[in-house]
Amino acid sequence: MISRWVVGVILLFAVLLFMLPKSDEETLSRIASASMLKCTQNFRERVARQVLSKGVVDVKFNNKCSDLIGSLVLDEQGRMIITGKSYSLRMTLSAVVEGEKIRWRCRGEPAAAVTKLCKP
Repeated sequence: MISRWVVGVILLFAVLLFMLPKSDEETLSRIASASMLKCTQNFRERVARQVLSKGVVDVKFNNKCSDLIGSLVLDEQGRMIITGKSYSLRMTLSAVVEGEKIRWRCRGEPAAAVTKLCKP
């Protein structure tokens, strides 16, 4: 009786283990790329204000996600290139002026590893 109970519990744990989501490298890098975008949100808002004022963009980036973001390069037009530290990701964000607002166009590589918010 006890041995059937033990076997049943083991089978239950085995089934639950197979039901858990897979945490492969591609999925983890997609999560990391979305986190990198989130970590730059305040910075992008400051850059957007300067782009809208039609001035030279010269905002300094304070990297609070140094475990994810290896570097962020910003040019005078507000285009930024974010390179991952823990994952080999590269995302290019370009400010697109639409009236009085900024929309960020995002391109990322490798395509399979970046968030769906970035186009390959």
